Amino acid sequence: MDNNTLAIYVHELRNQCLHAQASFDLFNQAVMNKAANGVLYGGQMVLMPSSQISQLLWPTRARARVRGEALRKALQLPEKHPLNDRRLAELWERADEKVEEWIGNTKGRQVVFDFVGDPAQLGEGNTPEECIYRAYNPNTHIFYYRGVGYNLQAVAKALTDVGGRVNALYRQLFPEHAKAEDEARQKAMEAQQAAAAAQQPAAGQQTAEAPAANDVAPEPIDLSGGEAEAEPKPAKKVAPKKKPAAKKAAPKKKAAAKKAD
Repeated sequence: MDNNTLAIYVHELRNQCLHAQASFDLFNQAVMNKAANGVLYGGQMVLMPSSQISQLLWPTRARARVRGEALRKALQLPEKHPLNDRRLAELWERADEKVEEWIGNTKGRQVVFDFVGDPAQLGEGNTPEECIYRAYNPNTHIFYYRGVGYNLQAVAKALTDVGGRVNALYRQLFPEHAKAEDEARQKAMEAQQAAAAAQQPAAGQQTAEAPAANDVAPEPIDLSGGEAEAEPKPAKKVAPKKKPAAKKAAPKKKAAAKKAD
């Protein structure tokens, strides 16, 4: 693979990593706000760039395997990796046909649509994974889509590994762009810190209650900066004393549909 081709692929991989970061941000925000529709939307959005990255680095088509090997060699990625998952790589291929297949395979069985919570709470509590169309279980961090479960915690960890390697190579190939982006990011961070300091409550003022532990989503991944030339971390701030965390209310259930033959 020539350097120009490599540069294009690295640029695209980096963009997909940034898209994954944005998707996780949306997902985390929705979980914290207990917005079920946002959780389901954000979780599905996480799978889109993850699938693209998987397909670029571990292609399933024979004619593309040389390209995958060349990219993995440049990034020093092993063949065995959590993102090397055929189900993830081919997630969007034949999407309409896969929906038809899922409908046919679940005829006459209890199925679950668009649910946030533990699927074991529905029906008789024995709904198999293949009967869950789209759902998220905050207890296990599993996002279900079309009968397949994906651990978003594991996906985030895998993307962080790939993103760090991609960003390091990006800095080698595009040093001037990387430097300009670092400076712009530093200015944005300083502006955010100044705005946060201006809005901080007065000393002794009580803040809103912290979310319950079960509401915390997979940790956000930051793929905007690599290990090389890392930005200086801002000094830690002491947060005002908080009230004890409120006990989490039971998730709102959505009745599972019973499909007719």
